[in-house]
Amino acid sequence: MSIWVALLLISLCAVLWDAGIILQKVAVDRLPRIRVARGLGQSLRGLVTSGRWMAGLAASAAGWGLFAWALAFTPVSVARAIQGFGFVILAIFSMVFLRQRLAAADWAAIALVTAGVAALGLAERTPAAASAPVSLRALVPGVIACLVLAVGVRGAAALRRGRQPGVVVFSVSAGLLLGVGDVLTKTAIGQVQSGSWGRFAMVAAVMVAFYVSGFLVLSRAYQHGRPITVTAVSDLCSRLVAISLGVAALAEVPAPGVLPRVLTVAGFAAILCGAFLLSRFGGAEIAAAMSGGATPPAAAAPAAVSKAAGQAEERKKAVAAEIDPDG
Repeated sequence: MSIWVALLLISLCAVLWDAGIILQKVAVDRLPRIRVARGLGQSLRGLVTSGRWMAGLAASAAGWGLFAWALAFTPVSVARAIQGFGFVILAIFSMVFLRQRLAAADWAAIALVTAGVAALGLAERTPAAASAPVSLRALVPGVIACLVLAVGVRGAAALRRGRQPGVVVFSVSAGLLLGVGDVLTKTAIGQVQSGSWGRFAMVAAVMVAFYVSGFLVLSRAYQHGRPITVTAVSDLCSRLVAISLGVAALAEVPAPGVLPRVLTVAGFAAILCGAFLLSRFGGAEIAAAMSGGATPPAAAAPAAVSKAAGQAEERKKAVAAEIDPDG
């Protein structure tokens, strides 16, 4: 498959993925705060019984299917990088349908992502490099390191002065978990292509565990803070994981020659920077714009309690005045 066909598939994948995030973001804003440890079963029931959240999950699953199809012919480091082109599509969507104005920095970021994708296309991998056999022995240390880091950043933040982990911590953890899930998707496809069905079953089970954990933490992050922060941090972390493990563990090296290597490095850098700058056009941020910036129930609760307390106090004073008009 040509990398340009892969670009088309992955761009469509990004649109479906972000459409799913839009639906999921709108759904979780109307649900109680998700608890990953205690109360996990109740949180899962709330998500599964939400039609909007399940529709978002279906859209994201369809996008993942296209992503997996493209991974059968494209290195995961390249596929995950050019998925940043989805931000360009969402930025144009925001300008046309949501009447958002694009600043000069937004247009510069769009140019960066487009140039990065073009650079990767010109530095297209040789077939031998793209279909290099996957070594599970080389992949396992990287996967374990990402898992330890994802759990460690949350634990360290929770222990510091007894405070709850912040939105950046949840976003980093989600990005690490989802990035490993992408790499394991490529690994599972490689096992199918080589006919190793036993290894495929093992890798697929671990892949599902990483994806489910990543989505739960990501949903928790969306409830915890601004969508633009969650999208920027989680997306950057997941891309870095996919590119790093793809190159280091899956031996996804550029084609021989100085020019292909320079184009590859420049393409990765341009897409990472441009996608980070365009992260305000992520699916969750667009969902917030479409809903008119409605405050999530968890954030609105303290204000509602304060208002109710004020109304009760006013009623108490009114009753006291009726009983003792001269007082």
